[in-house]
Amino acid sequence: MALNGDIHWGCILRVDVAQPIKQEGWKYLLKEANNFNFDGEIFGLGFRMEDYLRDIGFRGSEAGLEADFVESGVPSRVVEQVNWLEHVEVKPFNEDIKPFGAYKLKQSDVFTVPTMTDELLTKGYQCDWPPYIGKIGS
Repeated sequence: MALNGDIHWGCILRVDVAQPIKQEGWKYLLKEANNFNFDGEIFGLGFRMEDYLRDIGFRGSEAGLEADFVESGVPSRVVEQVNWLEHVEVKPFNEDIKPFGAYKLKQSDVFTVPTMTDELLTKGYQCDWPPYIGKIGS
């Protein structure tokens, strides 16, 4: 699942990191996880918590492009700060839903994204984003 970029998170965190993360940190993050802010690869956190993330073992901006989290903001600037995140334009097939941006891990094979009304759209069936695959079954 990609994360809807129109929801204003404080930061985006990748979870597949090489260094150890404190167990109490994982417990806290998993308690905060739900179907619309965690896709198994990246986390959209609704608040800024850089100091806490560093304290439990994640690397921040001091790691440059290899940082494990980035503050959300202007999408083009966010994805330039790290080498693992991309922002795609989601084009719903239902004209009643306006196109919107989404964050996803680069080279990820995610195929769903939530709308602002918590409806899950599936790539190829209800929406599309780069690389485009078109509408399946039409």
